[in-house]
Amino acid sequence: MISPTTISLPASPFPLLGILASLLAWLFVKTFAVKTSKIDLQHQKLEEKEAFVTPLPTANLDDPISTSPKLYRPFRHGPNFITMGIRKLGWDNWIEMDSYFLRYHDMKAAELKKEFNEHVKYVDNEATRDACFELNEELVRYLTHRYPKVYRLEGGKVHNSLTSESFAFPAATPDEALATSALLVQDDLVIMMKNDDGQYHLDAAAVCLPGFWRLKEKFRMSLDTLHFEAGVPHYEAKLQKAMNKFFHKLTPDKPVERNNFFIQLDDGLHWSHRMGDQQGTKVASWATANSRGLAVDEIHFRSERQTLRRLPRSNAIVFTIRTYFEPVTKIAQEPHVPGRLAEAIRSWDDTVSFYKGKSHWDKILLPYLDEQDNLQKERGKIKSVEANFPY
Repeated sequence: MISPTTISLPASPFPLLGILASLLAWLFVKTFAVKTSKIDLQHQKLEEKEAFVTPLPTANLDDPISTSPKLYRPFRHGPNFITMGIRKLGWDNWIEMDSYFLRYHDMKAAELKKEFNEHVKYVDNEATRDACFELNEELVRYLTHRYPKVYRLEGGKVHNSLTSESFAFPAATPDEALATSALLVQDDLVIMMKNDDGQYHLDAAAVCLPGFWRLKEKFRMSLDTLHFEAGVPHYEAKLQKAMNKFFHKLTPDKPVERNNFFIQLDDGLHWSHRMGDQQGTKVASWATANSRGLAVDEIHFRSERQTLRRLPRSNAIVFTIRTYFEPVTKIAQEPHVPGRLAEAIRSWDDTVSFYKGKSHWDKILLPYLDEQDNLQKERGKIKSVEANFPY
């Protein structure tokens, strides 16, 4: 047992104050050190993000001209709920090439020659200019490694063996970088930049095959405005919060992809003439659509495969938008597709039906799909298990 006499108390309060002061100083130094270490860790993480280098893809030595387009059929049996629908994207699959390449390329080239400034736009500031150049650099690096039989970089130019074209590399100007990028791939390209309002805006793009919207109408719009103006079903209630959070948290090492689909009234890949005049001043929409005399063999299935990734240097978010476009009479020959598509369409609520223009084509398309579904059942084309469903 410790005797009270073994504990000596200071005769004056000042030594005690000194001890307290020393203790406070020690706590301050320790707290500051912890905060400093956290800041250093944050800086380290930022440096790691800035140092991210896109992995090189595996070389694909197949002939793209003999490669069939992938059968993206993004519709399910039963209710088709409104979600972002994103999936992880492997680096080998960022850009897809197939037998439709020349058709898409030639249509893009014609559109750029006809009205370049309608299809290529960018905000003239340092950040956006850098994003345009970075996208071009990323695409050239990817394509020359993924499809080395088609693309090669030599003599300050990127060469395309399919089209016999050569483009200066690096590009001299941002619009040249965008146009070159557009002609190298089948996709349309959109760059979203974070603005002072905290929102991502459509600040640069090369869009030649939009189908039914004009770049000048959407240029500079924020992510939210793009969706509200387009009337995207249930955006505010079901998508807005999640989508904005996703855009802010997306990192360069985690690209994603998603699919959607529309029913189109004609065969216009670059522009649907039944939706309105491409050179017109009215915004093309189902309100301006002309479905008079529509026949089932005119109706097309239009599906987009969109990829989203953050560019590591500029911090921009890039959309690639690849359109897959087929007559419904063709896809209805695929096992299970007519029945599944009809079921998905019938599951839409009024808001989705209006957005997709259902009243313009349902009385023609749905009976046809039902007929084809019954024929498949009669001919034994329906299997108990659907492969690669729903994509």
